[in-house]
Amino acid sequence: MATDVVAYLAVSLDGFIAEADGTVHFLDEFGSDEFGYDDFIEGIGATVMGSTTYEQVVGFGWPYGDMPTLVLTSRKIDVPNGANVTFSSERTGDAMGVFCATVTKRVWVIGGGKVVTAALQAGAVDTLELYVMPVVLGRGVPLFTEPCEGPLTLLESMAYSNGVVKLVYALSEGRS
Repeated sequence: MATDVVAYLAVSLDGFIAEADGTVHFLDEFGSDEFGYDDFIEGIGATVMGSTTYEQVVGFGWPYGDMPTLVLTSRKIDVPNGANVTFSSERTGDAMGVFCATVTKRVWVIGGGKVVTAALQAGAVDTLELYVMPVVLGRGVPLFTEPCEGPLTLLESMAYSNGVVKLVYALSEGRS
């Protein structure tokens, strides 16, 4: 079973994970080795994402090799050569429960907002790791599409020299 399920995302100061057209160009000016992405990805054993995120990632060029990936969708979508992708139209919490039981390392919930929200609501996420970018988009794809009950426990916060703030929360047990 997965050691930890983490929703690890960059978000604008006003709570958007992508611009209105689905792009993430607002992140371009904040690329930095100091965020520890390489160390993070080394600890990941599988990924979970929605179909929109999946298609966007595939469009960039599949970066996850044969790492197991769960895509939450009811659509039939092509799989890149060498990718290890499972599609599920089950409820997010149910699909993640079955999938995460087969993974021995950390699972990364990549997005989008509907998947992150549904995973949080189902209690399928252990850790929420956010990188808050010092930009206000005004509109776009929200991180949360519905309310999620708390409480969340702040484990870590760190401010970077470029204005980005890292926030790491543990999700309390017994949330609904």
